[in-house]
Amino acid sequence: MPVDQAEQGRGASEGALDKAQDVAAQAKEQVQEKADDVKGKAFDRVREQLDTRSTDLGEQVTSLGQALRKAAQHLQGDGNQSGAKVAHQAAGQVERFGGYLTNSKSDRFLGDLERFGRERPWAAGAISAVVGFVGARFLKASSESRYATSYRARQEDADLPLSRERAATTARPPSTGPEFPVGAREDRSR
Repeated sequence: MPVDQAEQGRGASEGALDKAQDVAAQAKEQVQEKADDVKGKAFDRVREQLDTRSTDLGEQVTSLGQALRKAAQHLQGDGNQSGAKVAHQAAGQVERFGGYLTNSKSDRFLGDLERFGRERPWAAGAISAVVGFVGARFLKASSESRYATSYRARQEDADLPLSRERAATTARPPSTGPEFPVGAREDRSR
């Protein structure tokens, strides 16, 4: 009889182990589905932002191209034909790029970036390095200005007059000399 009880106990523990494994597999599957859903929503949001930002940038670039075209017309009016020709060519290129940014959807834009990176990996690496360097400089400059701004704000706060209640609790008697705790100053002249 004791052997039958041992086999029953082993069978029950194997059944509980199988059930626990099934529950763990279901939980893993649910977590994976949630992660895929969140990832999909985030990717959709990034594409939407890319569409919006590229359209805004395209409009700004197009207006830069129009300004270059006006400068070319001004140069032409002043008799500088070679400068006007270069400015007209630059304006055409800038306006074409602005139109591309304005009219391109995120899928086309990302595909073109991928193709460029595959065809010219050295250029993509160089551009990435430049963008990283410029980004690092921007972050450093912005952190310095934030520090300076917060430092000035603290200084201005320190210069503000205290309220009467706070002034009464923090007021000290006038000092007649350097403040040292009793016994902290040693005579080192000996």
